[in-house]
Amino acid sequence: MSTTVTEPKLNLVYHPDGRVMNETGNDPAIPRVTGFSRYWLAADLGQANDYSAVVVLKDEALPIIDNGNCIVGPRERTVVYADRFRGVSYVDVVDHLIQLKNAPPFGGKTALCIDGTSIGRVVSDMLWEQNVNHHAIQMTGGQDWSRKGRYVNAGKTLMVETTAVLFASGDIKFAQDLPLRQEIEEDLGSFTTATTAAGNQIITQSRSTAGHGDLGISLIVGAFASHYLHRQHIVVSTLQGWF
Repeated sequence: MSTTVTEPKLNLVYHPDGRVMNETGNDPAIPRVTGFSRYWLAADLGQANDYSAVVVLKDEALPIIDNGNCIVGPRERTVVYADRFRGVSYVDVVDHLIQLKNAPPFGGKTALCIDGTSIGRVVSDMLWEQNVNHHAIQMTGGQDWSRKGRYVNAGKTLMVETTAVLFASGDIKFAQDLPLRQEIEEDLGSFTTATTAAGNQIITQSRSTAGHGDLGISLIVGAFASHYLHRQHIVVSTLQGWF
């Protein structure tokens, strides 16, 4: 007769900065392991009569018990929030992004990244003037990316392909009952691959007059940022260098 062994549950402590630790009860035999539960707030910014869109990715890897050992579990990224709006000034857009970034449960543990192409540069400058740390991602041709301060130049093809791979592998998923999920999936489905006369692969996207594409761009920005713009160093008793 086989016996199923149930792993004990950990008492996890969630810190305001996004660190998640297991409670040891001051027992020196129990290692303290530090994971994380944080967010990526990503925005695609439109002209006054176009839609702007915001998507939030929850990004976490929590301490777990595995075969009797306390370790950091697998990383999971989940789309937990989506919204779109239009007809607001850049000042109102900036205020909205700051308020959302600081609102529960995002406050103190959220990285902001925006599409820094075109008017995104204006919004980035306004955020910078208010001392709001963020990444301004400017979509370029090709499949490379580089970073200089708050500005990141990234190939659109690379960003789209990265998002597709992360969804296909299950590294990113949608939260159940996520508002606007259908619209996001339609946006992502609007991207197509074409080959130039020189044999290069390029990504094109169809947009409708209703603002089709904005939510998809937001998610692509967030997925790219979560994959490339930070490094997690998780070890027993310490967590280093998230931003």
